[in-house]
Amino acid sequence: YNICIKNGEFMTKDVSVILVNYKTKDLTKQCIESIYEKTQNLNFDIYVVDNASDDGVEEMLKENFPQVNFIQTGENKGFGAGNNAALRVTDSRYVFLLNTDTILINNAIKILYDFMENNKNLGACGGNLYDEEGNNIHSYGVFNSLKDLFLKTFLLRYFFPKNEKRLKDKGLNKNNETKSVDYITGADVMIRKEALDKAGIFDERFFMYAEEAELQFRIKKAGYEIFINPEAKIIHLHNKSPKKRERMYFEFLKSKYLFFRLCYGTKENLWIIKTLLYISCFGKIFAHRKAICELYKFMAQDRIEAKND
Repeated sequence: YNICIKNGEFMTKDVSVILVNYKTKDLTKQCIESIYEKTQNLNFDIYVVDNASDDGVEEMLKENFPQVNFIQTGENKGFGAGNNAALRVTDSRYVFLLNTDTILINNAIKILYDFMENNKNLGACGGNLYDEEGNNIHSYGVFNSLKDLFLKTFLLRYFFPKNEKRLKDKGLNKNNETKSVDYITGADVMIRKEALDKAGIFDERFFMYAEEAELQFRIKKAGYEIFINPEAKIIHLHNKSPKKRERMYFEFLKSKYLFFRLCYGTKENLWIIKTLLYISCFGKIFAHRKAICELYKFMAQDRIEAKND
């Protein structure tokens, strides 16, 4: 149902916009309104995936946006799993993953679509994100390496200024540069469907945090580039979703482990990854005892197959 008819012929949609809702019904409504208001000259559809919110989002969509595709997952398995529910059924040429707490400032989706169309080597791209006051906020990120983890764990990072400067990049893109980046934040990333066919979709072992980095790590490994295009402008209201502090800290630590494990974890160095994370987290065990103990348990029980290279 993501196919339209033009001049009597069936045509695949150019872009499917995917929103994952968890108890953000009003934000979802506001986001969809901005999509329809700002998006022009583009053949697109919208998917809203609800992670068992029970917040009335389905009724809101039926009343206000009956044309929007709705998917109810029945349980909250996180951001990646929610997106995957839509990724498995859409065959649009591109997907645009958009947080529900965003508002389009301009025709951002069409801008990013044209950018991808004109640069066939791109696997993913995103725009500049701003807060409600118009300040640049985190729009892209830098992959952490095993070297970075080692230097940070043993407080050696400041002895390597070039390395530290790279890691201190906050992803603000204040100079409004169109440039290659490691990954685009999951709040507004457009991905070529062909790249997903090669690299795979989200790894559902992530609940939240770092899942977009790990996916784009695979997209780059498949031979694609990733760029940020500041011509596309989006407001990210940020941190408007409900959170439980200790649970979220555990998810942050677990995702950090999963990223290193899945991206760099060979049979030979797996013990190094686990040891470094055991050491780096121990200093915070009094402030986050429950979360860190859960991480240690998770790592001890980990049965993910290690890479051979």
